[in-house]
Amino acid sequence: MNHLGILTLNPDPANPFYSGLGKESLSYPIHLHLFSPEDLSPFTEGIEGYTYCRESGTWKEDAFRIPDYLYDRTYYQAGKQQQAKAVVQWLKQQPHVTFLGYGLPNKWVLYEELLKGPLAPYLPGTRLLKKVEDLTSFLNREEEAIIKPVDGAHGFGIYHLRTNGPSIIVRTTKKDGILSHTFHNRDEFKRFALRLMKKHTFLIQRRLDNTVQDRPYDLRIHMAKDTKGNWKEHHRAFRYGNQDGILTNVSSGAMYIPYDEWKATHPGAPWAVIEEELKEILSILPLELESRFSPLLELGIDITIGTDHSIWLLDINSKPGHKLLQAGGIDSPGICRIPLDHCMNLSSQSAPTRSDH
Repeated sequence: MNHLGILTLNPDPANPFYSGLGKESLSYPIHLHLFSPEDLSPFTEGIEGYTYCRESGTWKEDAFRIPDYLYDRTYYQAGKQQQAKAVVQWLKQQPHVTFLGYGLPNKWVLYEELLKGPLAPYLPGTRLLKKVEDLTSFLNREEEAIIKPVDGAHGFGIYHLRTNGPSIIVRTTKKDGILSHTFHNRDEFKRFALRLMKKHTFLIQRRLDNTVQDRPYDLRIHMAKDTKGNWKEHHRAFRYGNQDGILTNVSSGAMYIPYDEWKATHPGAPWAVIEEELKEILSILPLELESRFSPLLELGIDITIGTDHSIWLLDINSKPGHKLLQAGGIDSPGICRIPLDHCMNLSSQSAPTRSDH
């Protein structure tokens, strides 16, 4: 039997995805474990977490050793969870542990590497924000900008900046909605920007024109490896943000619209051309990422289609959420089988795992 551990900062056995994984694991020679990296002791290699009980079909509290295979679902807020992050990095160095996917570097490293390859034309111009003057000169030239943390996720820490004469309007998304402030004084704005830059390292980009009726939208595509380790598209759907919003993240209130439904309501777009370009991007991207970085399992690919029908590769997530698949009516057991199938595929390529423990 193989031992597969699910790594997450919030090991909640009631989570539908983890329940589904447990149920599907009964069809595989796999013992399933669920735990937080914060509940692992690198000194003893002991873990306090949950094991899926194959007899009762439920998650049970348990103590166990580090599983042979790990499915990493940890999301770190910028600058936080450093202990957990350090444990995961330590796990990746252990010769007896195999990750189903090793993740991607931060957005800046990712951008710089992809810029060297065939997908460069699809990357929006991006700079590393090193000093406040970079920001003000960019705004003088472009009038609008987006800044985002190099290690952010789920729309965290993204700001929309726009000049209005001598003033600068700053907008960001909080739990209660859009927070907006107008700086009438450039020095006051610089002080604000300096405070931000002390907290995080930011990228700066020109804001792409991707709104319909003043609501932002983009295309999310989910890809994963199949039973033979080949990349396959699982689903695609448009994300449609709130009125005057900045983000298209579902956690920020955006909604999913099925791809065919969006196409039907936007018949004027040159879909044949767009889909040919998308096909080209998707045939290259996963292989390009793995050749430049590490083995991966899943990808959430965010693509912006501008009002001029230009295509931009906006963001790539190696730990995509599964709400898109569930919202799209995709077979939930099929989602859960992705890590289980890949675990079996990796196991068949390696030496026999250690005996049950």
